[in-house]
Amino acid sequence: MLKKTILNHISSKPGVYLFKKNNEIIYIGKAKNLKKRLTSHFAFREEKSQLIINEANNLETIIVTNEKEALLLEASLIYKHKPKYNVMLKGNEFYPYIRISDDNYPYVEVTRNRKKDGIYFGPYTNIKFTKLLVEILQKTLKFRTCKKDLSKIKKPCMFYHLGYCLAPCIQKLNIDEYSESINKLKSVLKGDFEFIKQYIETKMNYHSKMLDFENAIKYRDLLMSFEKLIGSQGVILSDKRKVDYIVFEDNNYLILKVRGGILLSKLIYEAEIEFEEFLYQFYFGLKSELPERIVTKNNVKIDFEVPISTPKDNNDQNILKIAEENLLDALNKIKLNIEVLKQMKEILNLSKIPRIIEGTDISHRSGKYTVASLIVFENGKPRKELYRRYKLGNILNDYESIKQLILKRYSKHPLPDLIFVDGGKGQVNSALEALKEMNLNTNVVGLAKEAETIITPDKVITLPYDHPVLRALVQIRDETHRVANKFSGKLYLKNYRTKILDEIPGIGPKRKKLLLKTYGSIENIRNAPIDELEKLIGKKLANRLKEEL
Repeated sequence: MLKKTILNHISSKPGVYLFKKNNEIIYIGKAKNLKKRLTSHFAFREEKSQLIINEANNLETIIVTNEKEALLLEASLIYKHKPKYNVMLKGNEFYPYIRISDDNYPYVEVTRNRKKDGIYFGPYTNIKFTKLLVEILQKTLKFRTCKKDLSKIKKPCMFYHLGYCLAPCIQKLNIDEYSESINKLKSVLKGDFEFIKQYIETKMNYHSKMLDFENAIKYRDLLMSFEKLIGSQGVILSDKRKVDYIVFEDNNYLILKVRGGILLSKLIYEAEIEFEEFLYQFYFGLKSELPERIVTKNNVKIDFEVPISTPKDNNDQNILKIAEENLLDALNKIKLNIEVLKQMKEILNLSKIPRIIEGTDISHRSGKYTVASLIVFENGKPRKELYRRYKLGNILNDYESIKQLILKRYSKHPLPDLIFVDGGKGQVNSALEALKEMNLNTNVVGLAKEAETIITPDKVITLPYDHPVLRALVQIRDETHRVANKFSGKLYLKNYRTKILDEIPGIGPKRKKLLLKTYGSIENIRNAPIDELEKLIGKKLANRLKEEL
């Protein structure tokens, strides 16, 4: 636990602060005035602040020039370290990017992982579109896509023989020659699609004039493939604008990315954060490419890297309307309803429509205060009055915790149509074992978080990110997680509130009992007038108590 005295050495300048537990960063925040903001954390006005202060044992600050720099740094650090107490954009792990490595002769890949060095373009919506785009561009610009160490390659791969790669692995290419190809690729990925069309046409016409009809046909087919791919995106404007259209509602943000006048991506994120913080997390945390401007429905006054405005012309208005319609459609898909439950029965091969779903998650604090949440959805709607919370002692094994929860719950309560567990095959099997011990049987599914794969007793199911069944299960999972973490945190704080008195020299069991009986809580003791405490436990001890609290 951190002591308030640590604030004595904190600057009043703007910056970013990092709460740490040993070497793990558990929370990152920003501040216009570091000392003032951190003092508010130690005031314990919020339960989250109490948890952070009590769990942390180190505090680091980074001073910057102004509040804007603090926003930028905070966003970057949050996505680098992913602290458990920070709100993250839900959805970013599903979208593909095109990465150009930072080698002397860079390779190009499609990836969802942004941990490696290099330049990233995207995110894109559709993995198939993204891979096809790279495939067409490679055939045209002849960059490499293999990730091998070039010094260890002794013979070229088939892409060289097909004429799709310059093969720096075997040829003594001038770096400038290869860089020209990569620079053309960057230009296209920034939205200059007209360039690549003209480039392919030039190649096609050149080979045709040279009577090299085989290569002329190859470039003709490439041109047709490229035009078909771009046409499949649905929105193509006459101008070459580079604009992001952003709409948001109920903590859901939808972005339509238009590059070179072509709609490239439809992205949906979920997070309980303000619009300004979303902008910094999306563009600087996720390292998404900045547009020339951002268009929103309402006028917002935010000092950002690019202009933010309401629609300026009919194209802006039309695309923003498309964004609003897509957001409404996405919100409808997220909502659990009877049609989704019917789909769930078919896709997951359940024995019945899961009108009553009970979900559970396990949470603990450093191996202690292990608890389980039990949440209830009936006909697609949460029944919060039926939620239950179970204490499981100090069980460290998640599988054993799931088993004990199932035994506790269903030895006394009727089975639901579906039991949902937060976890993979091991958690699902633990629930099934517990049911078997009681000679009970119902549907059980889990959700493995890493790839959001659905786990049933018989198989693993992967659905598109925006599939209503997957979104429904994610909604249930997030609710079980929220309830379990909140309960575990309350137990931790409840224990802390009384335990802290045990750590103060001079406060024995009798004085501890007297203080709690008189004031009722640590918070009331902390706020009690010093003269009252002096009358109760003496001047010296009262001053020590105030200092420790």
